[in-house]
Amino acid sequence: MSFFFFSFFVTLLFTFSLTSFARQPSAPAPLPAPLRNVTWGQLNFLHTTDTHGWLAGHLQEPSYAADWGDYVSFASRMREKADTQGADLLVIDTGDRVEGNGLYDSSEPKGVYISDVLRHQHIDLLSSGNHELYKENTSQAEFFTTVPNFRGNYLASNIDIIHPTTQEPVPLAPRYKKFTTKNQGIRIVAFGFLFDFTKNANNTIVRPVEDTIKEDWFQEAIRDKDVDLFLVIGHVPVHSKEYNAIFKEIRSTRWDTPIQFFGGHYHIRDFARYDSKAYGLASGRFMETIGFMSIDGLSTSHQRIKPALTTPNFHRMYIDNNLLSFYHHTGLDEETFHTDHGQKVSRLIHQSRNALQLDEIYGCAPRDLWMSRVRYTSDESVYSWLEKQVLPQSLRDDSRVGKPALVIVNTGAIRFDIFKGPFTRDTTYIVSPFTSGFRYIKDIPYEKAKLVVEVLNKQPQILTDLHSPAGPVGMLTPPEQSAYPHDLIADSGVNTAFPADQAPLLSSSQFTDDLIPGYTTIDDAGTDGDDTVHKPISFYRVPNCIQSLVSTDAVTNPASVDLVYIDFIESYVALAAKYAGLNVDFTRDADVYMPSTSFTGLIQDWIKENWTCDHETS
Repeated sequence: MSFFFFSFFVTLLFTFSLTSFARQPSAPAPLPAPLRNVTWGQLNFLHTTDTHGWLAGHLQEPSYAADWGDYVSFASRMREKADTQGADLLVIDTGDRVEGNGLYDSSEPKGVYISDVLRHQHIDLLSSGNHELYKENTSQAEFFTTVPNFRGNYLASNIDIIHPTTQEPVPLAPRYKKFTTKNQGIRIVAFGFLFDFTKNANNTIVRPVEDTIKEDWFQEAIRDKDVDLFLVIGHVPVHSKEYNAIFKEIRSTRWDTPIQFFGGHYHIRDFARYDSKAYGLASGRFMETIGFMSIDGLSTSHQRIKPALTTPNFHRMYIDNNLLSFYHHTGLDEETFHTDHGQKVSRLIHQSRNALQLDEIYGCAPRDLWMSRVRYTSDESVYSWLEKQVLPQSLRDDSRVGKPALVIVNTGAIRFDIFKGPFTRDTTYIVSPFTSGFRYIKDIPYEKAKLVVEVLNKQPQILTDLHSPAGPVGMLTPPEQSAYPHDLIADSGVNTAFPADQAPLLSSSQFTDDLIPGYTTIDDAGTDGDDTVHKPISFYRVPNCIQSLVSTDAVTNPASVDLVYIDFIESYVALAAKYAGLNVDFTRDADVYMPSTSFTGLIQDWIKENWTCDHETS
């Protein structure tokens, strides 16, 4: 067979496989599981948040293996179903679309493939996350690419950007939008917020939410009498002071108008009740979840009703991102579900992954390494692996030869589990997508250096000056841990508490051993929100930071060490050092450690040297 005909055959086979199954060719097939039904209403929503570049889906987890092309088909089929019923369907995304997967992070410049894939979904409203604003070039890509791609649908109620040409601050996108739905004629005023984020690059301005809602434009918008629903989308936890402030501000003038919030940032499935006519939905992370929300009992063009006379019904469902769930909720099957547009997007993702060589294998993990499914001290913990192997074997600065070092890494620097088997170029960015390098303060008394770590882990109250929506340690730990336990807004009448060292991330008493492990969510509406009935997964808390002593001569108690830390957490380390009694000026005394080496690169190099694909490891 000639090369031409062989290539043609392979292309034809690939096209047929995507036509038949649509998910990525290397993705596992979904596994059958008991499924609950969604409840349709007059107004319905599909919601994604914190996708972080996972548009190819999960290539090692059957429950979440659908890709963005499958989601395009799903949204299209659900919209058709809504139209048939005379109902409306809106598609929402609430930010953090970047950083966290090779499809975004491995391109140069970052995100060129993602933006092309993302735009194929018809998204009715979207907003920015904090990750879109960390770097100047990322926020500019939002301004010049994503905002135009979704012209009129991207909202930025409290974000400005310094225009690269005029050098004047301008809104990243429109502050709000008023529109009427096509089938029911529901009049909506929508806003798009970001939490009170302070780590953004200097070319953006994030206005505090409580200040923004006092501005004239917001006050005028919430006083509009011709509104059937206020829709607040944003990269904000649904249980947060920011959303509580927005809710109270709207209620101060519109005490009976329904309000629907969509949030994110914590990487969890969550549902908040603010009052009987106001609810909020957060839909997980990493394309694991497609959130579904419906509202019935709204005033419409068909029937203008007085809000005081009716209480709408709100229903939520967390849909596992796989084809069996999609087939179930659309009432279709493998032959009838997929759209030509969706299959085109799946092919585009596959071509993009090939161009980026994301399946290149660096080594093979000999076992699973978990972030939170096992205790931090376990040999199966990714953090123990870092502490005991990667950091002590890899951390070396040529200018500090022979000098012991105590290295501090925040647990939030790791973003996902490592599964047994091939560790690829893609996996590198999935596990740790950040560009953070290392900095250090030289010749610190070892006992004082250890005390810095102790302060970071055991005295978080001293860090209250470094505000984040998840509290002072919210920037140090993985986002999902910030919500467990979390103090719910006072108005909800709910308080959730878990043991300090161990708790189920999501739990339920109704499961059997033959169920697939996965989300079993408890939220303000109860325990029936997951579309798929799962067996629960354990969740163990991890410290804010881990530490590793690096010493070439095996000295376990050196007199002094270089205090090494990831540069992203320097402000936290500096404050902790102050409380540990160190008289150090970090702006003057800190320097780069291991120049041109990032934390992600350190992990990648260690794996290349130590993990072979016959499951032998050092």
